[in-house]
Amino acid sequence: MDRQLDSMRRLWLETSGLMLAMGAVIVIGAYHYFDGFGFESARSALAFSLGALLASAIPVQLYVVFRLASLKAENLSLFDRATRDGLTRVLNRTTFKSAVETEIESLGRRKADGASFTLLIVDADHFKRINDRLGHATGDQALVAIASTLQRSVRKDDLVGRIGGEEFGILLRNAGFGEAQIVADRLRLAIHELTVGPRREPVRLSVSMGGVTFANAMPYDTLYRAADANLYRAKKNGRNRVDLVNLVRMIRRDGDNRGATGALTRDMAGAVLRDVPERKAG
Repeated sequence: MDRQLDSMRRLWLETSGLMLAMGAVIVIGAYHYFDGFGFESARSALAFSLGALLASAIPVQLYVVFRLASLKAENLSLFDRATRDGLTRVLNRTTFKSAVETEIESLGRRKADGASFTLLIVDADHFKRINDRLGHATGDQALVAIASTLQRSVRKDDLVGRIGGEEFGILLRNAGFGEAQIVADRLRLAIHELTVGPRREPVRLSVSMGGVTFANAMPYDTLYRAADANLYRAKKNGRNRVDLVNLVRMIRRDGDNRGATGALTRDMAGAVLRDVPERKAG
């Protein structure tokens, strides 16, 4: 809002300066044309010209302000469509990944403060069954309900995005392993309160979650693979559950840990994924 007011104020000053410059041109031109302002006709002509300029300045300024506001609204709409998922209104896959990578870079510059982040991958359980039994419209309702619950249940500076058909990603900023476990389980329970479908036979929703807590900058794809492997484990162990791994605890030992994060993450992800078949929806 403050930025918009500053833009309006700057525009008003620019147009006012332009009108003053035009008024100066009129005065100079009239002075040379009438050889001064000694005659009444010269003064009348000058007064009329300046009055007409002032009268036209007000609607011109109003029109420019209106057009500027319209263009800003259109730009915001285009930005929203480019960065948000059209159905659920959370961040789309590309924007979520880019935003997480930006946060990871900032984490790498803040090593001294000991901050930890947690990446969660959330997948709707038995989603294909909901689509097959109740139709795709009901499936869409389920996705919207899940997304809105996730969005309103985390902090404003956390990130929520739709990264697949029924898969969502969450980045919990400044959330260690213990806090992430509490938040993830709270999200899981909140979604399990949701139902879709006909009132006489509602279908209760549930999600499975996998995640990793980390304190060192790592490639997004590495973190995603590790979190996704934990999601597979949560699915395999019965669904409607959370499976997290604490990379901070695993890496922070006595001595020099330089390079340990990448090596450990590769080993962990490889061990989990080695015998994991391609995960099916649901």
